[in-house]
Amino acid sequence: MGKNENARVTISTAMNLKPYFKNKDLQVFPAKIDTLGNEVFYHLDMNVQQFSSLWVNVNGFSPLYLSLKNIQPNLWFRFKIFDPEPTIVDCFHQLDREGSKSFHAGNYEEAKRKYEELSKTCSELKDEEKRYVDNQLKTIDTLIVWKNMANEYFAAPDYLKAMEYYDKIHSRNPADEQSHSKSIEAQMKFSENCKLDFNKAEKFYNDRDLANAKIYYQKIVDKQCSNMADAQVKLDLIENELKNKCRHVLTYETAKDVPVGFSTGNYNDHKVGGYFTLRLNSDVFEAIRTNTDSLRRPEINVSFGWTIPIVKPIWIFFGPGYTGVGQYVVSNKEKQNDTPEKFDLKINSAISPEVGILGKIVLGRVGIALRYTYQYRFALDKETINYIGTTRHVFGIGICF
Repeated sequence: MGKNENARVTISTAMNLKPYFKNKDLQVFPAKIDTLGNEVFYHLDMNVQQFSSLWVNVNGFSPLYLSLKNIQPNLWFRFKIFDPEPTIVDCFHQLDREGSKSFHAGNYEEAKRKYEELSKTCSELKDEEKRYVDNQLKTIDTLIVWKNMANEYFAAPDYLKAMEYYDKIHSRNPADEQSHSKSIEAQMKFSENCKLDFNKAEKFYNDRDLANAKIYYQKIVDKQCSNMADAQVKLDLIENELKNKCRHVLTYETAKDVPVGFSTGNYNDHKVGGYFTLRLNSDVFEAIRTNTDSLRRPEINVSFGWTIPIVKPIWIFFGPGYTGVGQYVVSNKEKQNDTPEKFDLKINSAISPEVGILGKIVLGRVGIALRYTYQYRFALDKETINYIGTTRHVFGIGICF
């Protein structure tokens, strides 16, 4: 078993007195409370390494200081506190009692007047009584300043600061229930404001108004709301989106034999992105309807790949692709008398890797994108090289957003 380091301090009072106990600025709670007749016994277990004194406080009375210099483990200290008869209370104790009552009620202006009256009215004060009055007036002045600041912050409203000062008052004077209640009220209003700011930020974010969303998320972080971690996550996302402004690009593509096309992709400022491109000509649609026009040359290009930032606002991109070029050839089927000559559609295929550059001109929330692609074609059938061609230059223009 561990060595005992506690001493027992028992304080007995009349039932009408409700004491509470402090060591420096920390409140000490009884380990046990017994009632015998009209007397109440408060038993406190005090660690001898941490305690050498104790303050006993009763609303309406001056705090009582108990020195425990000789405190040792396993010792038992007993004290009895009582209310002196009003008829035998002198000037000092009477005004101190009235000032202490106002002090514990949180009426600091009234308490200050009582202690100032005490120092002026009561003659032949002892040195320790003068020091006590001076100390009380200094404490009261501090609490008056704190209370004024707390009320100003509450009205501002800066509820976090208001809570800080109300709690400081309550820590110095635990009997000040008014300050304690105002602290709780400030906490509730602070939580309500945090919730309102977060809801506003979420609405702006969902509406893609990132500038206003950032303002309200930042308010939540600055005020240290309970949901500040969620707000910080959204701030990081917004920062990333703003850094990658105009990251998505959509362009119209045109080249020899394939005047119609589009390309879509992400061109990020600080990391690799991806793209997809489709190009074709009108003969592709005609090929679906007929196969009798030997002059038509349907063609389709499909490619995909990666985008890499070089020097803003320039990106390069590259990737594999496929090219299919249709060719109408005379059908091997037997021709009937007086019938038109028949043609079959033959698809000539090529692997078509490509590389290119893209530039952006950002204009607010959107911008202009210019795109150039160099495509090389490897025909799968050597006999079709000339028909398919070996290279293509593709130009594109569009928007980024």
